[in-house]
Amino acid sequence: MKLSLSLAAAATMVAALGVSASAQETPAASPAVEPGCELHVFPSLEGKAMTTGWLSGFGVIGAVADAAKNKNRNISEAEYLKEALGPRLQVQALKGIDLPAQLKLPPSKVVYETAIADRNITTKAATRLSSSTAPCYAELIVTQNFYTKKAIYGRSLNNRFVFKDFRTGKDKATLVKGRGGNGLSAFPPKTTDETEAAETDLRSAFAKNFVEFAKGVTPAK
Repeated sequence: MKLSLSLAAAATMVAALGVSASAQETPAASPAVEPGCELHVFPSLEGKAMTTGWLSGFGVIGAVADAAKNKNRNISEAEYLKEALGPRLQVQALKGIDLPAQLKLPPSKVVYETAIADRNITTKAATRLSSSTAPCYAELIVTQNFYTKKAIYGRSLNNRFVFKDFRTGKDKATLVKGRGGNGLSAFPPKTTDETEAAETDLRSAFAKNFVEFAKGVTPAK
């Protein structure tokens, strides 16, 4: 009986030692290392709309008549665009894209900033728009959301962007400006039942416009 107990105790000890050894052999997971670079993104508060018909093809007088005819429509569609593609929804669309990779940047921490209303700042300021002092730093600024409908070309969303690369170590960066434009098939909605599809269409075009812009961006040297 004593021998059986001794053998059982020995077996338990060996098993415990085995578990302890296995635990020691398993390496601890390394903590995630945050990228050393930062990309700060500024969405836009802007929303403009312009519908033009066949009258615009008949010179200045036709263009003036066309503008007058579509004045109220352009105002209401611009207001709707500001809601359907406001700053929060621009951010939502951009989060589905690897922004640093598209902009040819190294792995970067993406920081979404509050939109700036003053176009003199967003389109002209060569200095940093955030308080970050990171040496590896860049900015992406959305400066235009513009919906158009033309008699010949149909509906489209056009966006303008500014990219600033401060990785050269300078206090001021060159403003790389560009645009992207893609057609729309469902925006604006004709009925409330079409709202979800229309707004999805709009944000998809916005994301495509950024990718189109990013193709022309060359990192600073």
